[in-house]
Amino acid sequence: MIKLFDSNMNEVTIKREMYQWDIFPLDNFSAFGFVMNSEYFQTSEHAFQYLKFVDTNKEIANKIKESFSPNDARNIAHENKEYRLSNWTDVKYQNMEKVLRLKVEQNPIVKEVLLNTKDYIIAENCIDEDTDWGLDSNNQGDNNLGKIWMKIRDDIKGGNTHE
Repeated sequence: MIKLFDSNMNEVTIKREMYQWDIFPLDNFSAFGFVMNSEYFQTSEHAFQYLKFVDTNKEIANKIKESFSPNDARNIAHENKEYRLSNWTDVKYQNMEKVLRLKVEQNPIVKEVLLNTKDYIIAENCIDEDTDWGLDSNNQGDNNLGKIWMKIRDDIKGGNTHE
C-alpha cells in the first residue's frame, strides 16, 4: 500500500474512499497493464517478478506473466527464488525503475496520479516489514520503491522521462 508524507514525515491523510483514485494506481498490484519487450503485463508486480527469471528460467517467467493475480506472481517468484538471476540484488532497483517508467509512459492515469502527489514523500507501507522497498509500521526503512517513484516524478516535472 502506498502512502504519502510531508517533508516532516507526517502522513498525508487520504480518505479511504478516495485511495483507489488518488494513490492506488502507483501500487504494484494495481491493474494498469503495459507492454515491456513486446510482452503484455497486467501489473507492474507481474513484470518485476518476471524479470527475475526471464534470462534464467523461461518456464517460471511465463508462469509469473500468466498468473492470475499480482499476489500469485509474487508467490511464484518467492517459491522459485533459487532460479532467479544470480545478480538480482545488483539489478533489482534498475529493473523496478524500468518497469515503473513503462507503467507511467503507457498509462496516462498513472502519470496524472504521480504528478498529483506534488512534492510529497511517496512510501510503500510494508505489511511484511520489507524495509528495503518501503517503510515499516514505525515509518522506518530504506523506501527504495518510493525513491524510484519520486525520481520518476522529478524527471517528468523536469521534462526528462528517461535517464
